[in-house]
Amino acid sequence: MQYLLTATRAARSLLTTAATGWLLVVCSLIGWSLAPLLIGWRPSVVISGSMAPRIDTGDVVLVAPLTEPPRRGQVLLLREPLAPTGQVLHRVVRVDADGRLRTKGDANPSVDSDLHSPQDVLGMARLVVPAAGRLAVWRQGESTTGTHWWVALTVVSTVIHLGSRLRHR
Repeated sequence: MQYLLTATRAARSLLTTAATGWLLVVCSLIGWSLAPLLIGWRPSVVISGSMAPRIDTGDVVLVAPLTEPPRRGQVLLLREPLAPTGQVLHRVVRVDADGRLRTKGDANPSVDSDLHSPQDVLGMARLVVPAAGRLAVWRQGESTTGTHWWVALTVVSTVIHLGSRLRHR
């Protein structure tokens, strides 16, 4: 009987530690997404797979103001009135002589049909925080099975963590 009680306590402790660890990961991802606001970068949640496999749906891309003219190969956040969010994150494949930009999503088979002017540039991608925006994507109805598991694990971990805190009081 004593062995069963010890095993139960150990399992509970392990579960609480795992739940707390997961919550620390989630909080770290949120922190990595928001801390760059202090230096003028802004977070943007990716809601499509057009930049896969390097940038996936649910990733947060930190965008810095562009301080020099755009050049080929840069990943830019661009104003795009026809996109659901009014913006698109694509790679520059060509800069025309007049400064207009030809862009393409890495996962797209062809270049974008519209050219972008330099005034359309909202910033340049500087850092990708994987999966940090999954909750935002889920709320918009663009979720995947992975997003459901991610949200469920976070909710369960929160319940376990709070339950262990209440049990110790």
